[in-house]
Amino acid sequence: MSAALVVAGRADPTAVEDNDGHFAANFPSAVRRANRIVDKDIGQIVTFQVYASQGAVAFMVTYSDYPEGYVVKAGAAAFFKDAAKEAAEAAKGTIRGEDNCKLGDVAGLEVVIDGPDRAYVQRMRLYVVGDRLFQVTYIGPPDSEAGKAALDFLDSFRLLPVPETK
Repeated sequence: MSAALVVAGRADPTAVEDNDGHFAANFPSAVRRANRIVDKDIGQIVTFQVYASQGAVAFMVTYSDYPEGYVVKAGAAAFFKDAAKEAAEAAKGTIRGEDNCKLGDVAGLEVVIDGPDRAYVQRMRLYVVGDRLFQVTYIGPPDSEAGKAALDFLDSFRLLPVPETK
């Protein structure tokens, strides 16, 4: 069950520990949750999202589970590139830059996407664990992607251990 962390004896809705998603992150304000089904060539993928917004700025963690073995078969590098391209297309934007990143031992791809007419910018970090894709995204005004709010959020993301099944 997903739950907020308890901080100093009180629930803190901004420090989220999502046990179902196996991640934690610090959001700047209370979060909302949503999910949707996405039709892909490989079938339907359920996408789960935890997000917070403050005016023109949004902070999101999205995760999706792909069919068993799909990511390995596709190859992580190609999978990341396809996910970044899909994110840019969904934003009707263009990829301005991308670079490899790491979260502990987990390799990832960091992408900066400019919205149409540079109306906004997205900075996104993509990670894959097994067949689960994590997208950690900051969306804000142009040229804000390297600011404190963006980096504090992106850097707060961490993976939680997956409980062993008996």
